Amino acid sequence: MGLIRFGKRMPNIIRKITQPNKKHGSSTASFAHIFAGEWQFTDENNSRVHHLHIQVDLSISLDGRALPGSVLNLNERELVFLDSYGYHLRIDAIDGHPISVYDEADDRVYQLSSCNSDHK
Repeated sequence: MGLIRFGKRMPNIIRKITQPNKKHGSSTASFAHIFAGEWQFTDENNSRVHHLHIQVDLSISLDGRALPGSVLNLNERELVFLDSYGYHLRIDAIDGHPISVYDEADDRVYQLSSCNSDHK
């Protein structure tokens, strides 16, 4: 039931993000750059490190696998992504840097760190 409801509402929301008015077009692109990059987080339940890759076009992959879905909201503080199963991922940012990801499927918040600063 939830997927159908989300499916009906998504096009209107997506249209606002993918077709921003001219006044906010450059802001949307700059917001995407806030979140773009390679990030990692650790699931404390099983001590597994996960890798989250966000492209400038806002496509997302987790542990090397593409996550099908759509961006629902994007601003300087958050990127909200709805996956194909109907669950949200919310990446939060402070001062232009992603700090955490909320995974609705697990109902957990994970702290993010940059893969680039840790490994290069």
